[in-house]
Amino acid sequence: MSKTFETDPPNADEESESRVSPVGEDVADDDKVGYRRPPKSFQFKKGQSGNPLGSSRKARMRQRHQTLPLGELVLENSRGLVPIREGDRRSTISMKEALIRREAALAIQGSRLALKSCLDRIDKAEQRELAEVLAHYETYRDIQDHYTAKAKACLDRGLPPPLPHPDDVHFDYNTYKLKITGPINHEQLHRLEKILEARELFLKMIEEQRADAEECAQQGCPYSPKDLEILSLLENYLRFFDNELEKRDWLPRVAGRKET
Repeated sequence: MSKTFETDPPNADEESESRVSPVGEDVADDDKVGYRRPPKSFQFKKGQSGNPLGSSRKARMRQRHQTLPLGELVLENSRGLVPIREGDRRSTISMKEALIRREAALAIQGSRLALKSCLDRIDKAEQRELAEVLAHYETYRDIQDHYTAKAKACLDRGLPPPLPHPDDVHFDYNTYKLKITGPINHEQLHRLEKILEARELFLKMIEEQRADAEECAQQGCPYSPKDLEILSLLENYLRFFDNELEKRDWLPRVAGRKET
């Protein structure tokens, strides 16, 4: 009986090399990095969203509110805007104002709890306002009555005079508010002196430019556009210093000294 032997096909070695176990195939695939195959550490995990906050604005706000302390959350909500309608007019007010209005409306309609809450709130607000008025008036009287003695004591000790100056402290008997129209410390005083020094310089330059313009006009010489541009620039600088004074509620002078 003859035996026959089957020879391996030509590509048998290549086919055997290409055959790997399923486990080996998974391991090889995990190690591959390329197009649409990021490293394993950067791949999304099963059952976990790639964006925990979600893509909507509401989801982000919800996540933010969950991390805010209770006090900050209450304040943030109380400052939110609420749309209201008064007749044909529409506007927005803060949440706390809307709540106060609502409570007042309930009190007027006969709610005892709302009435008591409204009256208590009004009473406390009036007490705070009265305490503030008294504090402002006491401050005003203390500065007006004792400034001379305090200034003398500072002078004897070689110290600069105290601030604010009485001429800069005003008590409005109509609004019961205290207003200070000058510096309250020596750093602000130094700032005021610098502003007034520069302001005085530009005032003189503007006066000189205007005098030159009048002289040219009397001689029949037109004022050149360049000169007008310089005058406008100087006036802008002067306006800047005046705005600085207005922003701080300062008068254009140093109290207790000769006005500029």
